[in-house]
Amino acid sequence: MGGCAGTESMNGRTTFWLIWAIALLPVIAAMVMYFGKIGIPEGRTHHGELLANGVQASEMGLPTPDAEEPKWQVVLTNRADCAPCQEFAQNLENFHTAIGRERDRVSTARLDVTATQALEPGIWIIDPLGNVVLKFDPAINPTLILDDLKKLLKLSKVG
Repeated sequence: MGGCAGTESMNGRTTFWLIWAIALLPVIAAMVMYFGKIGIPEGRTHHGELLANGVQASEMGLPTPDAEEPKWQVVLTNRADCAPCQEFAQNLENFHTAIGRERDRVSTARLDVTATQALEPGIWIIDPLGNVVLKFDPAINPTLILDDLKKLLKLSKVG
């Protein structure tokens, strides 16, 4: 009988350590991937330049959301010598319509800038709190801007 109890104890310890090993293995693998930069996908899901440093629209000279009815904003900074800007400006109303059922949460604006202003031509997405979120090159396909904007609207309950 004494031999059986020792075997049970050994099986219990083995099972205990096996469970710990199985539980820790994914954690160790994740740490190796994160710190070793191994196996991390390099793709991204957004098409614009992500501005994640908390820049406020007012700091950049961009329009700020209306305090009474805050909305997401798509702002075109337009320069006279920017042909893609002119084309996007002509289709700004169609762009707003293409947003679909969420268009009531979004406003569009056009801001004409001069060459002496620091603000470069582009298309900017500003959240309802006034944070500049994404910047797009004016020559980008507007469908890609719509894709990014729709993702933001889906993920956000603000505005």
